[in-house]
Amino acid sequence: MSDPLAEAEPGLRASAGLRRQCLFAVTILLVEDSRSASEAIRLFAAESGARVRRADSLHAASRHLAIYRPNVVMVDLGLPDGDGLALVRHLASAATPISAIVALSGHERGAWQAAATLAGAAACLEKPIPSLRAFQECVLSVLPDSDTRRAPDERDVALVPRASLRTAFEEDLRRSRALLAEALPAGDAETIAYCAQFVGSVGEMLGDRDLAAAARRAAHPTGGPLLAAALTARIEAHGVARAATTG
Repeated sequence: MSDPLAEAEPGLRASAGLRRQCLFAVTILLVEDSRSASEAIRLFAAESGARVRRADSLHAASRHLAIYRPNVVMVDLGLPDGDGLALVRHLASAATPISAIVALSGHERGAWQAAATLAGAAACLEKPIPSLRAFQECVLSVLPDSDTRRAPDERDVALVPRASLRTAFEEDLRRSRALLAEALPAGDAETIAYCAQFVGSVGEMLGDRDLAAAARRAAHPTGGPLLAAALTARIEAHGVARAATTG
């Protein structure tokens, strides 16, 4: 006769393992337009026991928040349809405020931390997030029950080799190239600036210094076409690498 307790033991061990994670059962709404940055945070959250929902714009965030109240909201300050600071301010001052707000940006923290804190962010996190521990410490710092939770992990988690992150990176590159293809002929400086900030943040996160440098140069009059060319080169290189892997 089979032993029900013995059969259940693997499941119980898995459940116990999850409960030992420092962010077990924490729900996070991530407001972030970059697929690769979102995937990196999703992977860190999964390693920590947390669950993530993603909104890629202010509009999408509003739809989520109308039906869902997360434990933590992480807001990128550079969004395609508006200023992330406005969302931080709205959440912090609402009739039923959310206090566990983390502001995110790919820019140097000193340039935006004061404004984010003034708007109501409880913590600030600069992208790229350097480690699993940095992610966990930041999220724990805004949770009211952090004293009852386990300490952050000491182990390191390598994200760059993950296939899901590479796929998300390529999607970000293609989206940016499509936006630039429309913005450059129209002289749309606002969209070009958004693409430069977006690509620069993605490049920094994945350690692609050449791409990040091309994004910084996009602020100059001839920088936009150079950034578009750099994006095309990266997309083609990723296609060749993928074909070599699957061939």
